[in-house]
Amino acid sequence: MWLLIVFILYLALLAAIGVYCVRFNRTLADFVLGGRRLGPWVTAISAQASDMSAWLLIGLPAMAYAAGLSVLWAVIGCAIGTIFNWLVIAPRLRREAGKTGALTIPDYLATRYSHGRLPLVRIVSVIVILLAYATYIASQFMAAGKIFETTFAELETPWGFVSIGYHTGILLGVGIILLYTSMGGFTAVAWTDLAQGILMVLTVLVLPLVGLMALGGLPMLWSKLHSVNPNLLGLSGAEGTSGLAFWMGVCVGGLSWGLGYPGQPHILVRFMALGDPKNMRRAALIGIVWVFLAMFGAVFLGLVARVMIGPLVDVDHAMPALAVQLMHPALAGVMIAGAVAAMMSTVDSQLLVAASAVEEDIYIRLLGGHPRNRTAVWIGRITVLALGAAAVPIAWNRQSVFQTVFNAWGVLAAGLGPVVILGLLTKRTNHWGAVVGILVGLVIAQFWGTVKPFFGGDSLFVNGLIPGFVLNLLLAYLVSLATSRSRPFTKAGSMDQNCTKHGMEAAK
Repeated sequence: MWLLIVFILYLALLAAIGVYCVRFNRTLADFVLGGRRLGPWVTAISAQASDMSAWLLIGLPAMAYAAGLSVLWAVIGCAIGTIFNWLVIAPRLRREAGKTGALTIPDYLATRYSHGRLPLVRIVSVIVILLAYATYIASQFMAAGKIFETTFAELETPWGFVSIGYHTGILLGVGIILLYTSMGGFTAVAWTDLAQGILMVLTVLVLPLVGLMALGGLPMLWSKLHSVNPNLLGLSGAEGTSGLAFWMGVCVGGLSWGLGYPGQPHILVRFMALGDPKNMRRAALIGIVWVFLAMFGAVFLGLVARVMIGPLVDVDHAMPALAVQLMHPALAGVMIAGAVAAMMSTVDSQLLVAASAVEEDIYIRLLGGHPRNRTAVWIGRITVLALGAAAVPIAWNRQSVFQTVFNAWGVLAAGLGPVVILGLLTKRTNHWGAVVGILVGLVIAQFWGTVKPFFGGDSLFVNGLIPGFVLNLLLAYLVSLATSRSRPFTKAGSMDQNCTKHGMEAAK
């Protein structure tokens, strides 16, 4: 009953934030970027909370539970990607977005590459976002279902026993997210992400520490892990993988997470929303420290769960099962609310990014709608509801949260990452190079099951992230060189007058 009370209070708080933030959404810029008024703390923790998702509290502990310390390859990849994003991408993107008035990543890419041509860059980048987010959001709904299923399998109430299953848990998570995201817009999402990010990092730090004290310290944890499976203490995986399968499947596969960061719009828009660019270094320090604490805490959480819980039918149940076993029901409720927070902090961000792409890049840029018209805000709200509803059928069939996130992450990484990097770091890329690069990266990542025999199959690449990213990067650059005579290269971040006019009007 304590668990239920904590959940109700927590979800009621999120709904209240959404209702309160309705008053701040007078224009499209307010709804999709919070009017570019975020401070460094909100920017940093909101960016990282939306980045980590339920992957942090459900997927990463589950992989540590199953594969041991080999999951550190993915942690190292994420750490490198986070540092690159904050130090290289963030300051440049904030500067260029401020100059152009861009509100979305497709908007920025269009102003950087299109130069009055057909809006192909805008169209294909919106397609990448919608396809990837359908899977990404579904993975978070899966996490919600598993959290509720584990925690409330048999809940005692004054009215008798109540059981919340996997599918009911999905619907509960969907309902509250759609409420505060569609009403409160970016401001509600950013402030709820701040609260959720703090709760997430406290959960992954406190829970494994309590477990270590219960076990008798770190040496006892290593000893018990060794007795369960000595390979859990190595970097090659629980199966002791070696040779090409280790280097490509475990090592390179884990490190490849880092390639995805420049292609994640739900992270990049936080950089664009920072109020004062001079606060970027402070925000970077906060964000990087948060990530290191959160990821290493999550790994230890999974290792402690492997020793204390024993065999699990579904390894994604490791974190909530450990919280229920170790903590008082009220504290367990807070920590499991942290897992729900992790899921919500990503879903709300992705729903908002997708809505922004539809309203800004389709309704306004392509169909000629007015950015100061409240119709644009309502189109965004309808898009949030529609995309959330579309993700539910995908989530209905349970799968691994870790692997589902990795697949969606790969589509965004291969489809958008290279052209974002090239657009910010070099002036020798153009419209046709960007279009070809995005399309090739998208096709390889989205349809990897069909094309992977041409790239060595499962023995080389787990998903299409690496081949899609590399081919996108190479083709975007080479096609730009081949078509450069038809139009001189322009400075990175330059834009046509039409985009400038609409972008600055939206920013106002």
